[in-house]
Amino acid sequence: MKLQSVLLALFFLFAFLIPAQAEDTPGQRVILVLDGSGSMRAKINGKQKIDIAKEVVGKIVAGWQPEDELGLVVYGHRKKGECSDIETVKEPGPLNAEDYMAAVKAIEPKGQTPMTDAVKQAAEALQYTEKKATVILVSDGIETCNADPCAVAADLAKAGVELKVHTVGFGLDNKGAVAQLKCLADKTGGTFTEANNADDLLKALQKTVAAAPPPPPALAPEPVELLNVQAHATLADGVEIPKPFQPKWEIRKPDNADGTPGESVDYRYSDDLKIHVEPGTYVLTIDVGSASVKLPLIVEAGKQINLSPVLDAGVITFSAMMDDTNKLTDNAAFWEVTKPDGKTAAYNYSAVQTFLLSAGTYRVQLSLGSAAVEAPVEVKAGEIRDQLLSFGAGKLTTQAVFAENGDPVENGMSFEVRKPDKDGQKSDSLATLYDAKSQFTLPAGPYIVLMKVGIAQAEQPVEIKPGQNATITIDAKAGYLASNVSGATSFVINAGKAGIDGKRKYLTTIYGEALNLAVNEGSYQVQSFKDDALLGEKIVEVKAGERSEVTFP
Repeated sequence: MKLQSVLLALFFLFAFLIPAQAEDTPGQRVILVLDGSGSMRAKINGKQKIDIAKEVVGKIVAGWQPEDELGLVVYGHRKKGECSDIETVKEPGPLNAEDYMAAVKAIEPKGQTPMTDAVKQAAEALQYTEKKATVILVSDGIETCNADPCAVAADLAKAGVELKVHTVGFGLDNKGAVAQLKCLADKTGGTFTEANNADDLLKALQKTVAAAPPPPPALAPEPVELLNVQAHATLADGVEIPKPFQPKWEIRKPDNADGTPGESVDYRYSDDLKIHVEPGTYVLTIDVGSASVKLPLIVEAGKQINLSPVLDAGVITFSAMMDDTNKLTDNAAFWEVTKPDGKTAAYNYSAVQTFLLSAGTYRVQLSLGSAAVEAPVEVKAGEIRDQLLSFGAGKLTTQAVFAENGDPVENGMSFEVRKPDKDGQKSDSLATLYDAKSQFTLPAGPYIVLMKVGIAQAEQPVEIKPGQNATITIDAKAGYLASNVSGATSFVINAGKAGIDGKRKYLTTIYGEALNLAVNEGSYQVQSFKDDALLGEKIVEVKAGERSEVTFP
């Protein structure tokens, strides 16, 4: 993904979404919830996600409308591994752009992703039970603190005066994260957008901004004798729709000449449809779960219509075993049901998931972290049943030390899990985590774990068995290069030994007066510069687990 595309995508999201709302309803009260978790240190084309986000927020703040209030909530930016690390940095109020951006620029990604509780805290700061409120969440990953985004969003929507949560998935590679962010938005009447490329995002936003106003409220109840359209839907002939599923009934005028849906006349959620409809020609749509039925509806004056639509659908409850004895209990598990053509029929996240699906054949895929399993599914009309999947997965905890029996690596590290190819070499990356003790859920099988800190790196193979909780400690065989030169502007690090061509391999450049860099044990050339002027250079031997101080005359 191009850096410019991501930058432009996020800019368009705020530039289109927020001003459009402010024009419609002056005096908007908005809180931006920013992801400060460790994964925001990941880079897109050489630039950290958090730096991209900071740049975009700066553009938004520069064009913020003075009558609108803006607050800031950040999570995961102060402590590692703490799900309570959520801070209301700026209470909602008139914008002081300089102070606001100073707070944004101070964010340093570190910890977990308690995005659900962060959204709840933002809503409370906006007094959402008393006033209209808007929360905009920018997150690059899945909820990691055992909260249920869907349930919390539903509670917020129920208690709020008029709360909308708009969510932005920034560089997502996890379908569970997509489901969570989409559910947060859907349950509160907000929008969900993925920042993958500028073109797709711009089209989505144009559609959002141009969307028609919501359909008119349901008609007030009429005397029973005037409820001229009544209907009761069933799962199949003689089989009722099981709870908690409830039909959504929508009556629209016929499609327009250009093929777009006709004007909505009424929609409602109820077990049965009982409504008064003026004479005319309409289309009645019944949606339940992932099943849908459309019927023509011709209403004549003085005539009663009674309909019995049949969904020809079934209900399947999916669950899974981690191994022969342990059930899947992690609500971050993501279920996706796909049709034979590969299109998604239904998806959600939870340990146990129930779907209502039209009769037919499908495939279901269950993902949890890097682990995944899939199975064929046959849905029969009227059938209500369970289906069990088996993960055969285990958990892997990774940590690292600078040298055998030496100090642990506690900051600035990453652990990347790769699946070895047929030759035992590293192939595509499966997952990357950034905590000192990072935990992965993986299907049984062989893996290679690549650890990086500074410019040092090391790898270790590992075999995961079903139900196993494995821990590996990787010996980085690394130490630190350190120096402090008054007036220096940069340090250039090269390989200590020249190649056959007489040149030393360039490794990296560190800017500023201080050098503090983790490197693998070995020989290095350290050059100190003031702008383009060389202040000095030395060959330094770095030993694993030791700090090598470099001084220049």
